[in-house]
Amino acid sequence: MTRETALHLTTHPGLEDVVVAEFRERARAAGLSGAAVRAAPSGFRGRVEVAAPWPERELVALVRRLRSIHHVLRPVLQLEVAPGEELAALDAALRRAEIPGLGPATSFRITPTRHGHHDFTSMDLARVAGAAVQAATGAPVDLEGFAVEIRVDLVERDLAVAVQLTREPLSRRFEKIYGQRVSLMADMAYAMLRLAGRPEAGAALLDPFCGSGTILLEAGAVWPGVRRVGSDRDPRAVEGTWRNLVHNRLEAGARVVRADARALPRELGERDFARIVTNPPFGRLLGTRLRFFDFYARFLDAAAAVLRRDGRMVLLAQRRDALRAAVARHGGFRIVHARVVDMSRLFVGLFVLARRG
Repeated sequence: MTRETALHLTTHPGLEDVVVAEFRERARAAGLSGAAVRAAPSGFRGRVEVAAPWPERELVALVRRLRSIHHVLRPVLQLEVAPGEELAALDAALRRAEIPGLGPATSFRITPTRHGHHDFTSMDLARVAGAAVQAATGAPVDLEGFAVEIRVDLVERDLAVAVQLTREPLSRRFEKIYGQRVSLMADMAYAMLRLAGRPEAGAALLDPFCGSGTILLEAGAVWPGVRRVGSDRDPRAVEGTWRNLVHNRLEAGARVVRADARALPRELGERDFARIVTNPPFGRLLGTRLRFFDFYARFLDAAAAVLRRDGRMVLLAQRRDALRAAVARHGGFRIVHARVVDMSRLFVGLFVLARRG
């Protein structure tokens, strides 16, 4: 009988249900049964636990194909620690723990994360964990050429240790010739597309704030047969997005044009989009005096003019109240779904809007 394998999958906190749904679809398509899956195990937001009576190699191969996750982890231990005892508890637990694949000849690295109020730093976590692992196994530390990466995550009183099985985030799947200082990650783009719902073949998707093209790249990979149009008022983004599409061989069925998102009907020359999926600016590059209500209101006017009657729009908004007020004032859209997603401690609203009437 095959021993049960357990893995943890990481994503943006707020997208756990997307991971659960995608995993179930992939497992069903692969003909695999008997898997248990749950979001936020032991209160760890941004994680999904999967357990199945399959060989680990088979389960890892399956979850590596998920588009909604960052990393795959093999859990080592989880415990709740008393305030002020976090470092001592970590030291004691790691000296007793069995870390598969780690021995005197195997190098390792500790990667710490810490959220909450503590009287120590993340580097203190790494220092204590590294010393405990070395004492228990004799393994050497190597920050660059490590063979095993050990994750130590502390969220308030909850402590988790795991071996990270993925070197690079799975959400960093597109190689970009052109990049921006802040760029949407592919797992977020995938979640937005899922919530938008795939339209029929031949229909058109618009991203009017295309940036470096993450949404267009992801749509090209998961929605073959759907036409993609990207626009941006920055000519560097227009050229850079096209270069990224070509570099990843996803330019077929796509076009990128220079256009102001607040004047789409005049500048696009197309008015029958089935989906608008986009990440409008959060204001950092537009100046602190930007009036977000007016910005969203003008964008909603433009979007309503190019989105077909049964279309949907999915967008991110840091100023969630301003977007809600603009939608209420506009009257041409209704919010059918909204959630908050943690994007590196930036809490952003993810909204799904449908046309009225």
